[in-house]
Amino acid sequence: MATIRVGDFIAEFLEQKGVDCAFMLSGGGMMHLQDALSRRKKLKYICNHHEQACTFAAEAYGRQRESIGVCYATSGPGASNTITGIVSAYQDSSPLIVIAGQAKVSDTIRGTGQVGLRQLGTFEIDMVPIVQSVTKYAVFLKDPQRVRFELEKAYHLATTGRPGPVYFEVPVDVQGAPIDPATLRPWDETPPAVPVASRTEVGEVLDLLLAAQRPLIFAGHGIRCAKEAAGFLRLVEKLGIPVVTTPMAADLIPHDHPLYIGHPGVKGDRAGNFSIQTADVVLIVGSSVRAQMTGYELADFAPAARKIHVDPDQPVLDSTRVGIQTKIRSCVGAFIRAANEIATTRDLRFGGAAWTARTQRWKKTYPVAAEAHRRGDDDLNYYDVIDQLSDACRGEETIIADAGCAFFITGQAFRSKPGQRLIFSGALAQMGYTLPAVTGACLGAPGRTIVGITGDGSLQTNIHELGVIVHHKLNAKILVINNHGYSCIANTQRNYFGGHYSGTTVKSGLSFPDLPKLCAAYGLPHLTTAKRSELSGLMQRFLAHEGPVLCEVFTGEQQDFVPCVTSVRLEDGRMQSKPLHEMYPLLSPEQLAQEMR
Repeated sequence: MATIRVGDFIAEFLEQKGVDCAFMLSGGGMMHLQDALSRRKKLKYICNHHEQACTFAAEAYGRQRESIGVCYATSGPGASNTITGIVSAYQDSSPLIVIAGQAKVSDTIRGTGQVGLRQLGTFEIDMVPIVQSVTKYAVFLKDPQRVRFELEKAYHLATTGRPGPVYFEVPVDVQGAPIDPATLRPWDETPPAVPVASRTEVGEVLDLLLAAQRPLIFAGHGIRCAKEAAGFLRLVEKLGIPVVTTPMAADLIPHDHPLYIGHPGVKGDRAGNFSIQTADVVLIVGSSVRAQMTGYELADFAPAARKIHVDPDQPVLDSTRVGIQTKIRSCVGAFIRAANEIATTRDLRFGGAAWTARTQRWKKTYPVAAEAHRRGDDDLNYYDVIDQLSDACRGEETIIADAGCAFFITGQAFRSKPGQRLIFSGALAQMGYTLPAVTGACLGAPGRTIVGITGDGSLQTNIHELGVIVHHKLNAKILVINNHGYSCIANTQRNYFGGHYSGTTVKSGLSFPDLPKLCAAYGLPHLTTAKRSELSGLMQRFLAHEGPVLCEVFTGEQQDFVPCVTSVRLEDGRMQSKPLHEMYPLLSPEQLAQEMR
């Protein structure tokens, strides 16, 4: 029988699963893996300049396509450089396969069983135990004959249930070992059971929502992970129940939709928070319900509401501390499909026009862009930039943002349109995510406009990926908000340490290169402004530019989050947060009472 290398089998398997891009950085520890990958006809490789960037790009590629992302890394530091990307994919439920090289089996701690050694083989790191807590599966492939079994298992676990990353480590001698694919054992274990809500449970939830006077659906990123974005929108429109979302889920429903309200949370918006705080029944689906969404005074979250939480993970259901009365362990996709069937069969529809109108009035009365943002006569504020970007976008773009102000303010102020995708690193909001994620999204959707938002600080942590964008002539629009340092951390130092800055501004030890010169070195067009009066036209030119372009917009150093739930320091030194509906700048007591009646 004809034989092929293990590395060839892996690449062919990925190709058969529909993957057409894998992200990598060359290395001797994956020599056969790399050679096999380079010989595929349909599966091409993209060379990043750091393995962290490989994982970020692969994760965004998968999210753009609603499929799986793949990256290859060499042994030792190449493999360990993937860890942040693995953690990010794990916490954001993104399916990802990291295929890593390793020293030959006889030169590895895991292959020889010599427990306690720090290192045995050249450049060896015993990676499997390091990543086991942040992957759905991590395996060291010792036996070439088990490659099909382990690869099928890893792929299944990465893409089913609550998705996530898997780590697949292949020693260099195993990579090149000859195998006969016809003789390989398939994965024949019983797959883990996927929890599914009963039809009765789903029907009871719908009955509770429709019997309420002020029902609300709180939608999270888990809906997109379950590939039920379209089904969710159908359900919302059938039921006619108002919706709030987490920032990561804002692309589930357009901002102008008559049932969409806003984002609840510490850095959410007033409309979303008023809605959650006055609702009498709240269905939470696809969200882990963490403190950024609920506020830090947990007892004050949706105080008048019967709260129902749907999630596939029992630990998530067990960890919520906001008084959930009904917990349903179920795959989010199965729950939405069942709800759609029941709503259609029973012709269910919420009839509370007054509540819906009230939520829409909040959305129109309290837009984030109209808040009291700090600015001079023609100075730019971060919120101005995101607001004008929202206006300039036509729909069908993908918007990517990473850390600090880019993460929080884009999440607050960007108004999604039909067909748009929003891709954030939600759990970690790590610096340096945007550039490689833009690369992955561009390759996952050729021809689509991909807009990457980052700060002058975050840009530097993976700035080498500009070279990848230019090399492949990607349709990438990079928006750099230059606020002269790490403004988020500088805000903290100003508020808590009396303005004693360290490592956050030029005067406190931080410096950045001249971006026009850097762009010239990469051969990348550079646009810029520091004036609000020029911003609208600049955004139009920025988005209309053919091919890759970088737009640098200068804002003030001091950037407040407005609106925002704030905290006060008590006499004993403890911090106490305001409830969600009391956002800074505070409304008058009379106005707040009127909205919360």
